[in-house]
Amino acid sequence: MSKLYSVLRLKCPRCRKGNLFSKPNPYSFKDSLDMPDNCPVCGQDFKIEPGFYIGALWTSFPIVIFIMTLLSVLLLVYFKMELNLFFVALTLILFLLQPIIIRYGRAIWIHVFVDYDSDAEIK
Repeated sequence: MSKLYSVLRLKCPRCRKGNLFSKPNPYSFKDSLDMPDNCPVCGQDFKIEPGFYIGALWTSFPIVIFIMTLLSVLLLVYFKMELNLFFVALTLILFLLQPIIIRYGRAIWIHVFVDYDSDAEIK
């Protein structure tokens, strides 16, 4: 399993098997960002330090820019959408994608700091 696969599947960076989030549904608003304290498979600490995931803003931002660029080309160039409607559509789409973007931002952030260990102990 590659690091990219692990990020895309929202898996633990150490064992690449345990889930990063308690609930698979990002639109379960009450607990969509709840993460277990530790990986259920290898025991990796997901709460590395207080405020650790504030840094995930740095990884979420490029995701938002990529989506905005893609939508801009698609809606303005391909569909030739009127500018006022485009801004409304872009805002609405990005708002609806926020739970997913935040999750991927967190997944990328923890994968930057925690290395894969093929010998990670099974809990």
